Amino acid sequence: MPRDSLQAELFGDAAPAVDTRRVAEVAVAAPIRTPLTYAVADDLDLAPGVRVRVPLGARRVEGFVVAVRARRADETRLKPVAEVADPRPLLNPATLALGLWMAERYAAAPGECFQTVVPAPVRHGASGPTVRRARLAAPSPVVREEADRLAARGPTAPQARLLELLLQDDDRLAAELEATAPAAASTLRTLKKKGLVEIYDAPAPDDALDAVRPRRATPPQLTDEQAAAVDAMTAAVAGGGGAFLLHGVTGSGKTEVYVRVAEAALRRGRGVIVLVPEIALTPQTVERFRARLGDVAVLHSNQSDGARARRWEDLRSGRVRVALGPRSALFAPIDDVGAILVDEEHEGTFKQQNAPRYHARDVALRRGAAEGAVVVLGSATPSLEAERLADQERLVRLRLTRRTGGAALPDVRLVDLRREKPVGPGGLFSTALFHQTREALARGEQALLFLNRLGFSTQLLCKRCGWRGRCVQCEVNLTYHRETSRLLCHYCGAEATPPARCPDCGHDDVKYRGAGAEKVAEAATALFPGKRVARMDGETLQARGAAERIYDALRNREIDVLVGTQSVAKGLDLPGITLIGVINADTSLLLPDFRAAERTFQLLCQVAGRAGRGDRPGRVLIQTYEPDHYALRCAVAHDHDRFAAEEMRYRRAAGYPPYAKLVRVVFEGVDDARVEATAAAVAARVAQQEAVQDGRVRLLGPAPCPIPRLQSRFRRHLMLKSVDDDALTSLLPAASTGGDAHVRLLVDRDPTGML
Repeated sequence: MPRDSLQAELFGDAAPAVDTRRVAEVAVAAPIRTPLTYAVADDLDLAPGVRVRVPLGARRVEGFVVAVRARRADETRLKPVAEVADPRPLLNPATLALGLWMAERYAAAPGECFQTVVPAPVRHGASGPTVRRARLAAPSPVVREEADRLAARGPTAPQARLLELLLQDDDRLAAELEATAPAAASTLRTLKKKGLVEIYDAPAPDDALDAVRPRRATPPQLTDEQAAAVDAMTAAVAGGGGAFLLHGVTGSGKTEVYVRVAEAALRRGRGVIVLVPEIALTPQTVERFRARLGDVAVLHSNQSDGARARRWEDLRSGRVRVALGPRSALFAPIDDVGAILVDEEHEGTFKQQNAPRYHARDVALRRGAAEGAVVVLGSATPSLEAERLADQERLVRLRLTRRTGGAALPDVRLVDLRREKPVGPGGLFSTALFHQTREALARGEQALLFLNRLGFSTQLLCKRCGWRGRCVQCEVNLTYHRETSRLLCHYCGAEATPPARCPDCGHDDVKYRGAGAEKVAEAATALFPGKRVARMDGETLQARGAAERIYDALRNREIDVLVGTQSVAKGLDLPGITLIGVINADTSLLLPDFRAAERTFQLLCQVAGRAGRGDRPGRVLIQTYEPDHYALRCAVAHDHDRFAAEEMRYRRAAGYPPYAKLVRVVFEGVDDARVEATAAAVAARVAQQEAVQDGRVRLLGPAPCPIPRLQSRFRRHLMLKSVDDDALTSLLPAASTGGDAHVRLLVDRDPTGML
């Protein structure tokens, strides 16, 4: 819809005329794809990047000023900017331009993009470290009665679960309660409306990462390969920027290269952004950077609102020049960024799964190019997208082929589970893994056991009638968590009590199948008595400061066996770990996704890289039922080049990334017929566009999603595929509007998942 027509629809014809000489283009916090025009009173001081409040229909909404210009003669009836929410520009020129580019590229509303760029604690004016807490607002007997009544409703009683937690501890961090399940935040708000729970702000302790103190050390002597990489990158810092792929084997000293590049940028008075894939990596990285660079502002979602706002302001004011954190740290309000360092660039966590669905790798390259900064993408297992950019000479590839200090890469071996006798509870250990782990522990070494699955058991099955424990809202299995004695849906957060008998046939022959990290930890405790076993996964990392505590315990040798999911595979440097056991390499290999082999290879190489970083050699045992698969064979040989060549051959033949670009459009709604009709209508409209008609873009679908129902919403999708990026962009307007208010439409450019 043209913007003039859109404004008329939003405001009607009754908007009073406002006689001013200037207007502001405002990106409002609403799903509107174009900035709206408002009159600016002559005495109002406005500039691009300033946060304002403006009328939108009958309500007043927040927005960011994109531009201020002279009023045109035909702009006769405009509503005025209501007020300036914050006179300081919260968007600098770089982040303002970046947000507008993201809106265009990812088919998102610019106002929603700026909500991502400027974190909520800053927009809401959080001042000083505070944290939301929750406590019971009614007497305990009243709450107990309500919890019991809710629990009796059946398998989905998240309100009862939260009330039980508060009955155990009457005053808790709201974030801890909200982290118990994906839908727990809304459940907590419902309990507040019922008068059962009070949510309030309280003084918060400093962010745990602010307490991380550097261990001062003399900078190490660079290897020849490191020195060559540093020389090339620091020359680019001085010469106007550049983009690099730092391809270094695990333990080759990529972090030291990052530090040297950051030092070079700071010496020239420029800022630095360091991206890590997730919070679990942050304590060690913070420690290393602070030891050499001084104060580093950490930005991440686990911080209290006050702490995040304070560190954001430190960066905006220029008091601190280095920002570090997961993907959102990319939008740090640093003027004149000189270096953007993306560690473990291949990790899927750099892809945002909510609108705007950006990929931090691509946005980092965009910001770096706009600011004349050096962008470094580092990995031992580069993504095939980065490989393709290097092949096209859009990235300069620099290699680190040897570990620092003369350490050797670990010895990696496959264990064929088809021929191995299982050992221990659940039969999770092969004989080889059991004996090797026992011997390593007897030598006083540490072991890491890896399984990329949460919970205790992944399936609940009645052997008599075939009933399965499935989520009532999603077409997926519920996962059994023994510690809490609950069945949990990892997609919508629904909970259920494990049944003593089959709900369908009434028989008691209900079995738990499959294994998660919780079950591995229990088996390890039984097999290695007297040894200290700990877990590092999505559950144990929920509490604030958990990553730091686990990391310190490992470093201080207070843990003998660490059981973990993918959180342990991402860059932790733990010299005491000499043995790694991958319980089942096939969990990611057999997923219905064209990236399954790539993700499996990367994950295995990264996990293997945690072993043998000290003065003792490392050994890795990978248990699998698919020992002949090329992804596993290449992982055993630490042969990334061979894997990339093999996988690229398949991708090229099938026309998948990185040889083609994808846009995935997902349709969701509670009425399957309306979802189907909307998907068909959008597909028909897209099919009539020139880029499809002339064959530049291929349209696939619509079809049901691999998981056809989530959170009680039916799901269908269509795919746009092309080697022409501009042709895909031309189709986004036609593909991103559905016309049915009851069907939600999600546009995902460069999707990393297809489920």
